[in-house]
Amino acid sequence: MRAARALRQEQTEAEKHLWDLLRNRKFEGIKFRRQHPIKDYIVDFFSYELKLIIEVDGKYHNDPYQKEKDELRDAHLQALGYKVLRYSNETAINDTQRIYNDISERKTLFKVIPKLILVADKTPSPQKERAGVRLLSTKKLKLNQRELLLNAEVSFVEYDAITIAPLEFKFSALVDSVIITSQNGARAILNSGLRIENANFYCVGEKTSTLLVESGLNVAKTARNGEELATFIIENLKNEQFTYFCGKQRRDELPDILKEARIICNEVVVYETHLNEQRFEQEFDGILFFSPSGVSAFAKANHPSTTLRVQDKSSPQRSRRAVAICIGETTAKEARKHFETVVVSNATTIESTIARAVKYLATGY
Repeated sequence: MRAARALRQEQTEAEKHLWDLLRNRKFEGIKFRRQHPIKDYIVDFFSYELKLIIEVDGKYHNDPYQKEKDELRDAHLQALGYKVLRYSNETAINDTQRIYNDISERKTLFKVIPKLILVADKTPSPQKERAGVRLLSTKKLKLNQRELLLNAEVSFVEYDAITIAPLEFKFSALVDSVIITSQNGARAILNSGLRIENANFYCVGEKTSTLLVESGLNVAKTARNGEELATFIIENLKNEQFTYFCGKQRRDELPDILKEARIICNEVVVYETHLNEQRFEQEFDGILFFSPSGVSAFAKANHPSTTLRVQDKSSPQRSRRAVAICIGETTAKEARKHFETVVVSNATTIESTIARAVKYLATGY
């Protein structure tokens, strides 16, 4: 409560403007509280009678990592039965009619939504299988990652769709500029004993970058995907020569783009990927994918268009196909070959992918 009181004294101009319009039941007699504590959170505005939360976001909420935190927060609050509406500062000041319309719609349509039944096991019974939303993770999750789903009361099954095997390699040349596009490649290099302390690293993915930085290496650029990294190299480092430590089944986009731009990129294969082609008979609302290889492994053993159909809650007579929720655009590109609906996380982390899945399956967007 002390933190909530402090925040009331530090409201932004947009929050003050909206509070002036909502306070004292000014809008349709609905009571709102400001800076109200709910569980571990303090929300900007809250209506108990509508179970409605309104958040007013500054520009920093556009940052991918802040978006990830917001989605995790919203997913938890939605699992508790609350509706979360988010608006920019600009909307709160200049388009209050939109906010009024959304509140009115919530008031008209409001009803208590039954909580999803919690399930988290590998061999669920038929009774459990019918309960609530079900996800399949193509990667075994860490405890904190499982808790994100447990807190949202989503049932899930997990398995490793792929396994990584490091390969022996010999490399005696001096390395000045290194390309690493996965954590698997980073781990293979770090465990190899290769002398790369003075090299500049160009990475794909924040987790890959963090792994290298924590090992005392210099990361000069971190990109979201291979195409973005290739574009950066072409625009800024066209005269450099690169060593690309990659997997045996690496994707073609980055090396092909560099080759077309006549940039020297020597490939060294340091690991290979083995597919676990496991078949699933039960149905899922969504599948979490964390790599193109994971998509391939799943698709080889399961046919998404026929075996993974889930009941359409809006019409018991119809069914809809399972959704692929992907960690990044490269994985999504592979998923689109097999799934009608593909959703991409805001940031290339497992946590962001989970948050995106929970939000999409709860709201449809």
